[in-house]
Amino acid sequence: MTTIEIRRVDPLDEALLRAWWETGHTAFAERPYDVDEPWSVSRVSLRQPNPDLVQVLLGAFDPGGAMVGSASAKMPQRENPHLVYGTVSVPPDHRRRGIGSRLLAAVEDIGRQEGRSVLLVEAAAPLTQESPGTLFGAARGFAVGNLEEVKVLDLVASEPAWDACEQEAHAARGDYRLVTWGTSTPAEHVQGFCDLLGVFFSNVPLGEVPLEDMVWTPERLRAYEDRLCETGFEEFTAAVVAPDGSLVGVSDVGLLPQEPEKAEVGITLVLPEHRGHRLGMAMKLATHRALRAAYPQCRIVVTANAGANAHMNAVNERLGYRVVERLPELKKDL
Repeated sequence: MTTIEIRRVDPLDEALLRAWWETGHTAFAERPYDVDEPWSVSRVSLRQPNPDLVQVLLGAFDPGGAMVGSASAKMPQRENPHLVYGTVSVPPDHRRRGIGSRLLAAVEDIGRQEGRSVLLVEAAAPLTQESPGTLFGAARGFAVGNLEEVKVLDLVASEPAWDACEQEAHAARGDYRLVTWGTSTPAEHVQGFCDLLGVFFSNVPLGEVPLEDMVWTPERLRAYEDRLCETGFEEFTAAVVAPDGSLVGVSDVGLLPQEPEKAEVGITLVLPEHRGHRLGMAMKLATHRALRAAYPQCRIVVTANAGANAHMNAVNERLGYRVVERLPELKKDL
């Protein structure tokens, strides 16, 4: 059996970091849509100082020095100190050799050394069958903590129906009003946006995934936006203002201008006491229209949300999103 060495990857080593990214990208090439972070983003984001997250990158190397597997351990630093988010990626040509098991063991060791008690890993799978990732997780003691679905919207095909959707949303909206902005939140909405972000996890289906809400301050939000701008990522955001002037909903979609054919939804949230007014649909229409106006060459939007999220699923289905993949969130106690 070939000797495999597991080593940490220094994100400042450009060649090694590129090999790490390419290994993961190759491992997931079989997915129906490329939802991985582009190299142009990863080469920046993986080097950015981030007080909210400590991450360790790992590579599996064969005797010739070639990287044949990659992994990561990401540990939140402010909230959720019990968690470690893991990834394990092995390209098809190198599977069934114990490489994934070695990488997973290294991720688990890092989590334990850092005092983490729960490991979370996503494992994409086709709609009607298991995948190498879900089978690997089940064989190594993971349980399904939550089941998300990856959905895709064909912008060109769906756009003719937007006017009718907008009429429905407008008729139900009442005295609520929409506001929109780009990547940087206007000063007058910063605190309201922070308040919404601070209750996000409490208001979306999490299944058995033990996530605590995060405390968002204006300084934390601005630091996040600065990191986003450094990667070149551009966002289109819509929010809902209630009659009393408070923000009660938010949705965003974003893309990388160098790769404008594909965009992705970040978050969508309407506070429970304000649901039933088609506010989610109104916000998504606003962001999607802004996206199309700025980048008419954009063809698809990708999103993921829990299969149990009935409100969001109804909005997505009405707009024309279709489910293309399952995305189980796997959980393991360390």
